[in-house]
Amino acid sequence: MEIFRDLMARYREGVSQEDVDFTKDALLKGNALRFETQRALLGVISTMSEYGLPDDYIAQEENYVRELTVEKVNEMVNKYIDPMKMYYVVAGDAATQLKDLKKLGFGEPVLVK
Repeated sequence: MEIFRDLMARYREGVSQEDVDFTKDALLKGNALRFETQRALLGVISTMSEYGLPDDYIAQEENYVRELTVEKVNEMVNKYIDPMKMYYVVAGDAATQLKDLKKLGFGEPVLVK
């Protein structure tokens, strides 16, 4: 959880151009895998149909990714990522982990048995 807390804090401080470039590259290259097989292509078409997405949805999505800037990403991060409003699910031994979870400052953990 400390790693996650530190990661969220880092995002709140702002992402770098390198982060944005890496993410854009990964998303755009990963898109090719979405259409690699007929079954995958059928799945994408089915999802588009189910949600009423336009025929050029994939092109729109790729254009959106291409147009991302550091400023746009940081604006979205500050708008949508608030670690204090998030829910965290942690599976483990409460006897050894619960005490440390309380120290993280994300509110009082709820133990589910």
